[in-house]
Amino acid sequence: MDKMVMIDAYKKYSAADEYIVGYIYEHKIYFIVTPEIDDEYLAVEKASRNQGENLRLRMKSAQKKALMASNPVCLGSEDALSAGKYNKGENFEKMVTEYFGQVWEKDTVPFWVQGDIRLGNKEVQIKLDSATLMNTKQMDRLAEVA
Repeated sequence: MDKMVMIDAYKKYSAADEYIVGYIYEHKIYFIVTPEIDDEYLAVEKASRNQGENLRLRMKSAQKKALMASNPVCLGSEDALSAGKYNKGENFEKMVTEYFGQVWEKDTVPFWVQGDIRLGNKEVQIKLDSATLMNTKQMDRLAEVA
């Protein structure tokens, strides 16, 4: 699958107005708020369980280092991502939600319905480096109902 086709489809169907992009740099968790996820941070990879291919957030070390100049928010040690009963992505989403003073609840609301949190009047998707944004099976289903 062509990377730009998947990126365009994700942008078309995403209910998000903004994104929170998280990454680990020198064993600490950081995030930035951005109106779009930079295409250079995205990769297309084979998905599991007959889902086709995934559009994933895959940040390179140099990209993370460059983001440090933008004064990202630090949430603490990367060890916090492995604590508790949730996976790293869920723990990151919980940490970010609580950073903004909101109560986090695990949910399964898809990205095309709403963001992970609401900041002001904006829907915001929260993604940690290596997260899947969309797969080709979802993209095809969304195209059928559009």
